[in-house]
Amino acid sequence: MSGGHIHLMTGTLLLALFCLAAFAPSVLRAQALVREPNTTLKVPQVPGGFGYQMVDALPGLTFEAPVAIATPPGETNRLFIVEQRGRISVITNLAQPTKTVFLDLVDQTLYGGEQGLLGLAFHPQFDANGRFFIFRTVNATTSVAASQRHDRLSEFRVSATDPNRAATAETILFQQFDQAANHNGGDLHFGPDGYLYVSLGDEGDANDSRNNSQTITRDFFSGLLRLDVDNRPGSLAPNPHPAVVGNYRIPADNPFVDVTSFLNRTVDPATVRTEFWAVGLRNPWRYSFDRATGELWIGDVGQDAWESVTLSRAGANHGWAYLEGRVAGPKNGAAPAGFTSNPAFNYVGPLYVYTHGSGSMRGNSITGGVVYRGARLAALHGDYIFADYVSGNVWSLRRRDGQVPLITRLLGQGGISAFGTDPRNGDVLACDHSGGRIRRLGYNATFTGLPLPPTLADTGAFADLATLTPTAGVVPYSVNLSFWSDGAAKRRWFSVPDTNLFLTFNTNGAWGAPAGTVWVKHFDLELTQGVPESLRRLETRFIVRNTNGIHGFTYRWDNASNATLVPEEGGEEEITRVVDGVSVAQTWRYPSRAECLTCHTRQAGQSLSFNTAQLLRDHDFPGVRTNQLQALISAGYFANPPSSLTSLRTVTTPTNESASVEWRARSWLAVNCASCHRVGGTGGGFFDARLATTTELTGLVDGGLGDTQGDPANRVLVPGDLTHSMAFQRLSRRGPTQMPPLGSGVVDPDGIKIVRRWIEQLALLPVDDLPTLALDPAGDTLRLRVHQPANYAVSLEATPAVDSGAWQSLELPGMEPFFPAESRELTFETPSPAAAQFFRVRATAP
Repeated sequence: MSGGHIHLMTGTLLLALFCLAAFAPSVLRAQALVREPNTTLKVPQVPGGFGYQMVDALPGLTFEAPVAIATPPGETNRLFIVEQRGRISVITNLAQPTKTVFLDLVDQTLYGGEQGLLGLAFHPQFDANGRFFIFRTVNATTSVAASQRHDRLSEFRVSATDPNRAATAETILFQQFDQAANHNGGDLHFGPDGYLYVSLGDEGDANDSRNNSQTITRDFFSGLLRLDVDNRPGSLAPNPHPAVVGNYRIPADNPFVDVTSFLNRTVDPATVRTEFWAVGLRNPWRYSFDRATGELWIGDVGQDAWESVTLSRAGANHGWAYLEGRVAGPKNGAAPAGFTSNPAFNYVGPLYVYTHGSGSMRGNSITGGVVYRGARLAALHGDYIFADYVSGNVWSLRRRDGQVPLITRLLGQGGISAFGTDPRNGDVLACDHSGGRIRRLGYNATFTGLPLPPTLADTGAFADLATLTPTAGVVPYSVNLSFWSDGAAKRRWFSVPDTNLFLTFNTNGAWGAPAGTVWVKHFDLELTQGVPESLRRLETRFIVRNTNGIHGFTYRWDNASNATLVPEEGGEEEITRVVDGVSVAQTWRYPSRAECLTCHTRQAGQSLSFNTAQLLRDHDFPGVRTNQLQALISAGYFANPPSSLTSLRTVTTPTNESASVEWRARSWLAVNCASCHRVGGTGGGFFDARLATTTELTGLVDGGLGDTQGDPANRVLVPGDLTHSMAFQRLSRRGPTQMPPLGSGVVDPDGIKIVRRWIEQLALLPVDDLPTLALDPAGDTLRLRVHQPANYAVSLEATPAVDSGAWQSLELPGMEPFFPAESRELTFETPSPAAAQFFRVRATAP
């Protein structure tokens, strides 16, 4: 019967059934796997490494007071250097750099102290439209002041005939009167949403003397602006202001649009500076977007005592001048009650502060930096690199769950005014303001700590390399669906070396693993597709868990007998394969040690396939094939083993025709995308591809994008519309904007086929099919018949009294969560009940 309860008699027999279900597999546990310690592995938990230094990145080239470094989106062989005096130089052919003047505004720029040409940003579609934007101080006349200092935001375009020269035509967006020469901000960047962000200080002098820091109805000071320079549909006109020339609009979702109150004060929406995205900054001297996560990092220069590193967000109030850093600022007495604790005020304090003075952890003027996402310095991957202009300290900041950030001094280099990245490899570059050079962060010649084993044989992971037979305590395992790796076949092992250390079971996420845990993954590739005899060994990768996270490295097979450690920056190899009878060239990427950390993130649990959905399956152990997860439980690997495996979900393959299209597509997306695209993940947070998130909550279907590329019809996935389904488009191509972004040069044909089928299926009307539950009593046996609709998992629940609300799931054999391609009928038999009992069936969509 559908939607109702069935009144039955039951008692201890049902409890006995649970006991039998839990006890039966124990016969196989002892036969399948016996836990052993490992004494052979010789991979360090924390690898040794070199110290750091700054070297000349552009030998022989000098610049006049460089303050910014930029590269047009998608380019890899040009750098643009902003010189504060009023000039932008372009550096071409970075391997043998040549300097050319791109734009000379020296005669049109007010220069001196903190004034000058301060910011440069290239439009996201610069390659097509040639648009770029600059921020500088100028002498100008507006309705507020005649021939006085103004902060000007302008648009220029590249020359129609020379890509290394700018056209001279200038389009002004705004220019505002500025009464002081300092605290100008002036940094420009396009965000991942495609909007232009502009930083401005509090207009200068001391103590916020012009009262700009905690108002949104006067001028454009003491905050970050967010502007639409593309006139997108739905954007708004800016409110009137003497500084506004025009040529931009306001994104409709800017946080101060239509507000009527600010800090408990009534404000007129018509006078609000709706350009603001965040407020309460003193002098944001350099900010940046993390290219992996989209997070916005700010270095805010303090006044008398404290410098701040801040992570900003929409509508944030960063506290100046009520606060300086985390302590009372010059206007603390004017702060509304509960300013730092009342969510209505949206106070966002600094992530890290340091005090003024000399020493390795002090300074007097912060220079905001960049999050390192390059390929060569693995120990810094994901760290925020920043500096102090005065003390010369250069630091890395690493966030840690539930702890204060870890700050490490890397080196000393005075006069750093800005950071950037080398577009070829992600190296950190820095403007040496006083020396007129562009510096590169790299290793010095001093090595400390334990080196990585030079060959695979030296790791101690395998007793026999020819057969890849592991040493004792290194356990082979298999997964339900492998991450796509350009057609390679994979084998996996793990080791928790000491038997007094344990894994932590997690139903939906990655299993916890103690420091010292090692995962090994081996890659083979058929040189002729479908011919096992053509299999070639490519590489064997290691991930090692330590107290601060993980590190990864790989070995490239030289021949069939051994493999050699791949350099830290990784490498590539051209391989000729025969695919579908056609000879094709395929580039195989041996990942850098930093690239290992790009996917194996802290947010994703760091061991991507080591989880319940992947390892709950049958596996061939020596002499027996049995449930892999049950064998690990029986061998004593878990500190908190689950009491039952029946209700646990697993991923399925794209080619499993018995499973629904949606579940196959969700499984593939979870395995290939969820390491980044999850709540708090490095993929920007616009959708959540984890299996534990129901489809309606993932943000996949009709989900918004950080950047629609100018077409509001573009979404993550659009039912029935492949053209506007941006996830599908990026999964379908290889190149700079491909997804997944790393580890693949060939599209997964099965994966893209199932995602395509799901998008097409989403446009169809849902089938009106409901689950039903029927009862057939037969003497001492009770038969429960369940109708399971297509694409729904079903479960049986029971309670002794409907009013109690104490429904409990019946973990009967055959009730494992599964989303079938077609509806089906399920039958379960249990002993007849001895007491009153109510049953119901629950259906769950993916």
